[in-house]
Amino acid sequence: MIIFFVVISVLLLGFTVSSISGAPWVPARAYDIEALFDDAKIKPGSVYIELGCGDGRLVRGAAKRGAKAIGYELNPILWAYAWARSIGEDNVKIRLGNFWTKDISKADVVMAFLVPRTMPRLGKKADKEMKKGSMLLSYIFPIPKKKPLRKNRSWYIYSY
Repeated sequence: MIIFFVVISVLLLGFTVSSISGAPWVPARAYDIEALFDDAKIKPGSVYIELGCGDGRLVRGAAKRGAKAIGYELNPILWAYAWARSIGEDNVKIRLGNFWTKDISKADVVMAFLVPRTMPRLGKKADKEMKKGSMLLSYIFPIPKKKPLRKNRSWYIYSY
């Protein structure tokens, strides 16, 4: 009985912390993934960083296209799941941690699926850290006061 309460507490804590810091986990729609990667021009040798990688499906998808793919996840349950699913896959790194403290300056493509209240902060982070010629993809929500290069279906693409 105690183990049950410990497991439930860890699950609730993980999802609560990640929801407060960035966004609750909601998977990207499967039918959007390939088109999103086409728009991002992910190719062999690209550096792809995902901020809040959830179950890791996009990180693994970018790696299958030949990118060096890194996903950051704050929720320990989602991190463990994504990490376990990526075992043995080349070019995939799933990191446990707060992406707000991670350097994204080496990325060619940064992907984020956050909530509206975090988008201004994401815009400031990207303006400060992203290198010339890189792209930021924001799934569902735009960055306020920043004009996207283009919008396609459910995502916004920003060029740096």
